[in-house]
Amino acid sequence: MKKNFAIVLFLFSFILLSVNAAEKKEIIYTDAQQLTFLGKMCKTENPYHRVEVSKYDELTNTEKNLLIEASGEMVAFSTDAPEIWVKAEYGRISYNRAMPATAGAGFNLYIKKDGEWLYAASKVNKDGKDKNGNKNLEKPLRLIANMAKTEKECLLYLPLYAELKSLEIGVPKGYALNASKNPFRHNIAIFGSSYTHGSCSSAAGMTYPAFLSRQTGLYLCSFGMSGNSKLQRVMGEILAGTNADAYICDAFSNPSIAQIGERIRPFIDEIRKVNQKAPIIFLRTIFREGRLFDLKAEKKEQDRMEFVDALMKDIVKEYKDVYYVDVPDQTGTDHLTSADGVHPFSWGYKRWADAIQPRIVEILAQYGIK
Repeated sequence: MKKNFAIVLFLFSFILLSVNAAEKKEIIYTDAQQLTFLGKMCKTENPYHRVEVSKYDELTNTEKNLLIEASGEMVAFSTDAPEIWVKAEYGRISYNRAMPATAGAGFNLYIKKDGEWLYAASKVNKDGKDKNGNKNLEKPLRLIANMAKTEKECLLYLPLYAELKSLEIGVPKGYALNASKNPFRHNIAIFGSSYTHGSCSSAAGMTYPAFLSRQTGLYLCSFGMSGNSKLQRVMGEILAGTNADAYICDAFSNPSIAQIGERIRPFIDEIRKVNQKAPIIFLRTIFREGRLFDLKAEKKEQDRMEFVDALMKDIVKEYKDVYYVDVPDQTGTDHLTSADGVHPFSWGYKRWADAIQPRIVEILAQYGIK
C-alpha cells in the first residue's frame, strides 16, 4: 500500500513539474524608447524626465523633483500577445498616502476596442527589498494575461509620482510588439497643480488630462507640479519653449491671492515672448470638499475663487487669445468625489474632464485644433 502511494505521489509530482515547466514562458523585452513614447514636449537627457531641469536655475529643488516624475507619459504599441509585462528601473518616488501605489508608482494599461480606449489593467510590485537586497519594485511585473491572441492597440500610462531611469515592455517569445502611430492630434501643454499631476487618482491613466485626452483625441502633455503650480515666471518660459498649439492652465489651485495678482501677467508675457498666437486657457479651480465644515478653509477658498473670477474678467479683455473656463461644480454637487478633502479620486477627475470638455473643445476649434 505504501509502495503504491509512493508511486502515485511520484507520478503526481512529475506531472506537476511538467505542467509548471510548460507554463514558464520566455519573455522578450523591448526598450520603451523603441516604441511610440508620448506625453512630453521637452528634450531631456533622461528620456523619462518631462523637463531638462538642469537648464533652469530658478526652479527650486522641489519643483525640479516634480518635473522629472513621469506623470502623463505614455507608451503606445500594438501586440498580438496574450500577456504583457513591464520591467522598470526607478529613481525617486514621492506619492502620498492618500493615493494608491498603483497610481503613484505603478502602470496603467488601456486597450482600444470598437474605437474606444478601455481600461485593461493597473498594477505595481510591492515596495521594499527581497532577501537578496533587490528592489521588489524593479522585478518583472506581469500587467495582464489570458488575452485573445489577436492584434491589440495599447496605451500604457507610466507612474504619476515616480522618476524612471529605464523601462522595458515584454511579451512572450513568438509574439509581435510594435510601435503604434500617435493616436492623438495636435500638441497641447497642460500646466497645473496636484490635480493636473494626478494626486489621488486610482491609476495613472485616470487623471483629468488623461480622461480629456482619450475622450477628445487631443494630445495633452502634462506639466503637473503637485503643490507648486504658482504661475512662476520660469514655468512660463518652459511652456513657451514647447511651442505648443495651445496651453491649458490649472493655475489657481496652489498660489495665494497675492501671488496670483502679482504673477499672472508676467506668466502670460513669458509665453507670448515666443508663442504669440496660441490660445492660453485658464481653468477655474475646483471646489475642495474640505471647506464644507471648516470655516477658515471655506473663507480662504471662497475669497480666492472670487478674486480670480474678478481678475480674469480683466485679463481676458487685456490679452488676446486668453480664455477663462469658469464652469461651476466641475466635480458635481453631491460631494461624493473627495479622496482627502482636497483632491478628487478618479470619478471626480472624470467628472471634471466631462465638465470642461465642451468649452475646451469650443475654444480650440476656433484655432483649427479639432
